Amino acid sequence: MAIVIHPAKKLFGHVLFWICYYVYDGPIASSIEDEPSLQMQAAAISLPVKIIATYFTIYLVRQIYQDKIQRKFAIYLGLSMLLFGFLQRIVSYKIIYPAIYPQGLSHPLFYAPKIIMEIFGIYSVAAIASIIYFSRQWYINQREKQQLQNEKLQAELKYLKAQVHPHFLFNTLNNLYSLTITDPQKAPEVVYKLSQLMSYMLYDSNKPFVPLQMEIEYIENYITLEKIRYQDRLDISLNILDELQSIQIAPLLILPFVENSFKHGFINDNGKVWIHLDILKNDDKLIIKVENSKEKSDPVATNFVEGGIGLTNVRKRLDLIYKDAYELQLVNEETFLVILKINIKPNDNP
Repeated sequence: MAIVIHPAKKLFGHVLFWICYYVYDGPIASSIEDEPSLQMQAAAISLPVKIIATYFTIYLVRQIYQDKIQRKFAIYLGLSMLLFGFLQRIVSYKIIYPAIYPQGLSHPLFYAPKIIMEIFGIYSVAAIASIIYFSRQWYINQREKQQLQNEKLQAELKYLKAQVHPHFLFNTLNNLYSLTITDPQKAPEVVYKLSQLMSYMLYDSNKPFVPLQMEIEYIENYITLEKIRYQDRLDISLNILDELQSIQIAPLLILPFVENSFKHGFINDNGKVWIHLDILKNDDKLIIKVENSKEKSDPVATNFVEGGIGLTNVRKRLDLIYKDAYELQLVNEETFLVILKINIKPNDNP
């Protein structure tokens, strides 16, 4: 979205520039003259041509940036300099000299040195005004680029986060369906936990960062649902090893790793599965470890390590939010281990 400057504010800036220029060219420059009032009158009379020449020059340079007159710019600029230089010479010769500086009439109207001096007088101020104008335009363009980048970043983050929501909801509803068949008495508890999870996902997760404790509570609710489903087959531990109340984290960042541990932990319908989730702080690093048992031939874990949708989503979110301030390590051996380290300072957003 383009940055819009109010016309009144823009007009005020232009008027202020020309007032400052006249103060310099009139009152200040005339302070060393024998008759300051005459110099001030001359500066006022010559000002309109300088204003017109300045805005025409800015117009020509703008046409270059728009790729309209690149090859003909030198010709247009040269002709305009001659035109405005001669126009200023006429103003000086016909108005300023007779009333203020009669000795200037000793040279003819078409006197090249005087015309060149008029050109330098005009285009010194035109150059200054052009530099100010295009410096300001460059600054506005940079702000617009930054704004577009931020909007693109937010849109991409929302898209990646939205991918988590339906994926998680589908799995949880699937679990709920299975539970209503195998153990319907536990279905109300699942619905309640699911409502808590959905509340977090719909409202709190829309914030850029949330307290880590809130994210942990979200994971605890998720684990509770899985415990209801798998009962004694699941051995899971969630260990909070440090004081973490002051830390903020991007929402829904830990879930894909925890959810993945259930996926390839229970890839077969027999046997017992263990999952360990450790969250700790080491100096200025938040460390999240998720480790789980797995089958020797586990295509889900392999897919996650080699770049499946889950990992791709997580990496993109980490790149967008934390950039170079994180480290992600995935180990797929006897067990599947995820180690996520995020540079973080207490009481500060990442």
